[in-house]
This record gives sequence, structure tokens and C-alpha cells, in this order.
Amino acid sequence: MPYNINTFSAMLGFQQMGFETVRYIEKQELENADVSDIVVGGVGRVRQFLENRGIPVADIDYPVSLSAFYGRRIWETTSGEFLKQKEYPLFIKPKQGKRFTGFVCSKETDIAGRFSPEEDIPVYCSEIRTILTEWRCFVRYGEILDIRRYKGELGTVYSLPKVRKMTAAYSDAPAAYALDIGLTSEGDTVIVEVNDGYSLGSYGLDPLLYAKLLSARWAELTGTADECAFEDFPQ
Repeated sequence: MPYNINTFSAMLGFQQMGFETVRYIEKQELENADVSDIVVGGVGRVRQFLENRGIPVADIDYPVSLSAFYGRRIWETTSGEFLKQKEYPLFIKPKQGKRFTGFVCSKETDIAGRFSPEEDIPVYCSEIRTILTEWRCFVRYGEILDIRRYKGELGTVYSLPKVRKMTAAYSDAPAAYALDIGLTSEGDTVIVEVNDGYSLGSYGLDPLLYAKLLSARWAELTGTADECAFEDFPQ
């Protein structure tokens, strides 16, 4: 069986459209896969498959074109500079990959178990906003597929008109991505971060829509045809 709900959901979605789905365990099993074969799995495994075929991928996180919607100051620095400046509290997360989970740093000892003072890795820092609820907005070819709550209070409501303004402003958007949004304690809908669509959590998105989203971004990255783009597939 697929190892988590995301890969299981993708399998169901692709099977619903009639695609052959092949399960794998070890990365060696992907060596003979064609670049047009959509690989589903954890971010590291999928990224490794693409980079081994000369297709570099980088985290999106905070596109400049969406700066007006962050609702807080966000900047790039290094962990070493962050510790020198001692601006607490701040939210800090790694610039690339999942080296550690983003966290609110209120004092130097909060870095324990995440990175050491001797390291100097690229990070993002941001001002603190009290966010009550967070949702993931799935976007494919500029169209919002669904918005799913994944954290925070029940009963709070984001501003859909503002979310539509966000997607419209994202002029350099990839074919498929997830816009993580949050509702602040002041009632403002802001962007938490942006995640690329080649490998991301489904958070309960309909399996068919999830498979189509993965396919759209995979085709764009690999320069192949998006075989899920045809109108005669189930909607």
C-alpha cells in the first residue's frame, strides 16, 4: 500500500482517469522510469528523480509578485546573521528543503535540535503575526480547485475575494501550486507561504483534482505533455 495518504490519494486519482500506476519502494526502482512518467512521493525523492535527469527544482516560498499579500516583513539572511542580530521573537525557516520545520524563535536556546550556532545556512525570517487558522488553496492553470483547512480554529472564514486577487497577481506562477493562506487575529487574510505543485500534501483535496494538479506541474517541469489536461477526463 502507498506509505501515506498523499500518495494513496494520487494513486486513486490517476487510476480514476485510467492511468497505469506502479508502486515502488527503493529509489533504484525509478532508474528506468521515463521523464514523462509522473513520480509521486516525498519531496526529497521526487526532487532527486528530477535533478538526476537535469531538471533543477527550487522551493518557491515567497514570490516577489505576491509581496503585497504577506502582511508582514519577510527577508532572507543566514542562521549565523540571525543569531548575531538577536531580533526576537521572529519566525525562522530554512530557505531550501526541509532541513528543519519553521518555528518562532524567542531566545537563542530555541534553536536546539534545529541547527547549531556554528552553522551558517540560508534562512527566511519574518515578523510575527497571530494567525488563527490556515488553509491550503490549490491552484491549477490559474484556477482555484479547492481550499482546505489544515490548522487552527473552526468557524473562521478567509476572504475569498482577496484570495482571488492573490492568484491573479501571481503573474509568474507555475502551472500548479498551493497557496497557503491564514486569517490573522485582526481579520486579515494573508499568505503564509507558497508551495510548488510537483510534490505537496493533499490535505483532503479530491483525489482526481490532486492527480490533475500533480500532472500539470510535472508536465511543465519536464517539458512533456500534460495528459490530464483534456476535457474528456472526469471532472
